[in-house]
Amino acid sequence: MAQARALVFDIGSITPFLTDEFQDLRFVITDRIVNGSPVWAAEDGELFMYRDIGRSMMVGNKHDCVEGSFSGVIYNTQTSVAPTDLPSDKWVSDAFATLESQYPSAERIFPGLEWVRVPCMRVTVVHGLNDGDPAMTMALCKLAALV
Repeated sequence: MAQARALVFDIGSITPFLTDEFQDLRFVITDRIVNGSPVWAAEDGELFMYRDIGRSMMVGNKHDCVEGSFSGVIYNTQTSVAPTDLPSDKWVSDAFATLESQYPSAERIFPGLEWVRVPCMRVTVVHGLNDGDPAMTMALCKLAALV
């Protein structure tokens, strides 16, 4: 249900850290499901946010999304929550998504690997369903009937 509250949202680094391609992204929910969770597509149609096989929210290309793989360029190390509930200090990026000037001095999350901690990401809901929305009310009723 929390994921339905995030139909459209924006993400980006609060500080200059990510390349222009990844600095300000708008994602829109799709009708696709990967690893038991919805998939969101970036407005350009080139990037997708999906739950990877490790249950982390990953940003990657179409092939990575279809596979539900660990491959991608940005992900959140927190698991099992909606994108809008992900902690802003748990996002990491690879060299491709990180500004060349920031990457060498960025904190590595695992020694020897390319993932670096993004200092602070923002995730802002542009459009979502609240509990009073008829579609959300119906979905909540169906969920209650299943429990």
